[in-house]
Amino acid sequence: MLSFSVLAEPTMPVIKIASLRLPATESGWTGNRDRIAALMEELHADVIVVQDVSQANGGSNPACWLGSRLKYSCDFISADRPSQPDRHGHAVLSRLTTLEDAVTLLHGDLAPSAAGMQRLELQRARLNLYAATMRPADNTPIARGHQAADLRSWMDATNDGLPSLIVGDFAAPTEELVRQLPGFQPARRNPSMRHGDARSRNGNDEHGMDVLYQVRSFADIRQQPIELPAGDSSEAQRLGGMATLRLTRAVPADANEEAQAAPQTP
Repeated sequence: MLSFSVLAEPTMPVIKIASLRLPATESGWTGNRDRIAALMEELHADVIVVQDVSQANGGSNPACWLGSRLKYSCDFISADRPSQPDRHGHAVLSRLTTLEDAVTLLHGDLAPSAAGMQRLELQRARLNLYAATMRPADNTPIARGHQAADLRSWMDATNDGLPSLIVGDFAAPTEELVRQLPGFQPARRNPSMRHGDARSRNGNDEHGMDVLYQVRSFADIRQQPIELPAGDSSEAQRLGGMATLRLTRAVPADANEEAQAAPQTP
């Protein structure tokens, strides 16, 4: 029989985060988008971060098409000016309530990339989700270090002490990435040993797509690959992965408002 103390313990909320790369060719996307939407609907992720998103002037954004199909919000994040005819970036799709959002630039030695932040409400708990593509054009340890330092500084200025996650595509090797972002742990275990995952595009030891979680605020429950099964005229495709994490340190959504409303002791 369970004791009353065990029964009284609150259940901490769980969040499911998918990290995807959609088919790169127009035919690969249009020929499979309905099946991809059905797959993601079945997985029922709370947040989907889509890497390598291209948006042509007057054309559709494939990530936002997926978000619309799933009835998720879509936030397209790009360092390219809105007036440019073709823009490239990544997108955050969410079915959670967004309390705040922001964008910043991460500088390499040549051209910056954009990173986004969303403050989300998960069962009345608040958390920060940072989305980034950390692949400087001049892919050197110095350039990667500049981008990581920019991200760290921005997170320090915006996290408000809330539990935080980083969802991104990382060119740095795993050991370098963990050293650059202290306090965060990759959701994938030993990613360089995983065969056939979606992390590396050129066969080197880069970390690739992953979810980094703040170890003092989350427990790592489960990771699973996201694979589109073979179709009538196509082979199975590895699209990315999904991390399921449990909050271990929750801050209620109305904590600040209650603190401001409480009488001050002289």
